[in-house]
Amino acid sequence: METRTKRTWMFVYGFMELMCVGSSPLSSVMFTRSGVGLEAVLPCEWGSHNEVSSATPYIQWQTLSDMVFERMGPAQFQAQAYQNRADVPESVLARGNCSLHLSDIRFSDAGIYECYLVVGKSGKKRRIFIQSVQLSVLDHKVTQSVEMGKDLTLDLYTHQAETVVFQSSNTAEWKELWTRWGSTVDPNPRVQERNGKLVIRNVRASDEGMYKVMDGEGLALSTVKVSVKEPPRPTRTDVMEKRVSLESSVGVNSPSLPLPFLLIILLYLL
Repeated sequence: METRTKRTWMFVYGFMELMCVGSSPLSSVMFTRSGVGLEAVLPCEWGSHNEVSSATPYIQWQTLSDMVFERMGPAQFQAQAYQNRADVPESVLARGNCSLHLSDIRFSDAGIYECYLVVGKSGKKRRIFIQSVQLSVLDHKVTQSVEMGKDLTLDLYTHQAETVVFQSSNTAEWKELWTRWGSTVDPNPRVQERNGKLVIRNVRASDEGMYKVMDGEGLALSTVKVSVKEPPRPTRTDVMEKRVSLESSVGVNSPSLPLPFLLIILLYLL
């Protein structure tokens, strides 16, 4: 814990030393996008800057107002809002790739990010602007068709998902179907959360409609339009397979099972 605190203050102090440097130009902006809850890579290369030590390059990523991530060799700093979500892999940084990797993307991550190289000795450090990247964060829009009697699976995408609401195709009312904290007034026993997915078992015609996965701010992480279809009618091949299976299981030539009895069983199976 003490070592981590020292590293944090080392980066904060280093950043304060560099505050006298003017803001970076935004003449070169790259654009990237990602779906909420997924991963994003903000591309950047520092390889053309010869004055940088390839052994331990010092890289910084920030938004227009806040520091996001810093790395110098194995030492790194992540801002609180990006804890365990931001990284510039050390293995590729020495080869000139300083792309910022963000995981579990949130709507609040959208914006412009700037990448800098820090060069020079202590007290004489300066920052070299490399790249600006604008990140757009999108929600998910999905259409699904599920057979009646089967299970419907909805991807929650992220632990940010707190509520799933449902609007039947026959009404304009939205009903709370599931909450992460189990506070739904009338929980549906057919609804279960499994490994980051919401499963609705034994789908019925009344399950057709619109589903929305919501975060704690009431924003839709995903919108899923679900249609429910009738199960396919048995084909002649299916009927013959059932008949063969029946005959092999009970023995069509067995004297103890007369033909009328076998026909009754076959009709029941159909």
